[in-house]
Amino acid sequence: FKKNGYITFGSFNNFLKVTEDVLLCWRNILEKVPNSKLVIKAKICSVPSGREIVLKRCRQVAIDISRVELRPYSPDYLQQYNDIDISLDTWPYTGGTTVCDSIYMGVPVIARLGRTHGSRYSATILVAAGLKDFVAVNDMDYVAKAVQLAINKELLNLLHHDLPSAVRQSRLMNGKAYMEDLEEAYRGIWAKYCRQGE
Repeated sequence: FKKNGYITFGSFNNFLKVTEDVLLCWRNILEKVPNSKLVIKAKICSVPSGREIVLKRCRQVAIDISRVELRPYSPDYLQQYNDIDISLDTWPYTGGTTVCDSIYMGVPVIARLGRTHGSRYSATILVAAGLKDFVAVNDMDYVAKAVQLAINKELLNLLHHDLPSAVRQSRLMNGKAYMEDLEEAYRGIWAKYCRQGE
């Protein structure tokens, strides 16, 4: 945003995960953050027919196409996060690898909490990385969190600078602590099972 003078939102998720509700939220975010842009990077954008599908779906929910940039698959995938200020996750089937990649590259992710494993995956990652404030509980909260972060340039700048090292030091990347937690959970399950037979 410092270089461009506007906020760039991005989604590098598989576009099959992008529902109409997600697109409506993205439209609302773009409307509330003046001059902002949205980068959609996905394999579907690698061919003309796929690009037309994405654009058609954006038009159906009245997203201003002039504010949307489509990017195809490319080997410099991780480096392209340097062009994004805030990543927008999908639901009900959330990102996993894309969430990890984004925060690892210093780009905060706004995610929406669901009720199933697939719809809670991003939230679990963000909480483990110490980023629970970016987990929304509903559509309105998702839009609000994205807009609030876009407005708070000081926090955004700090995140871009500090997030990579913070993620590396977080519980998300602490394999030993993860295994200890898993072992403790298994012991708890086994103890509960054993008590049922009493």
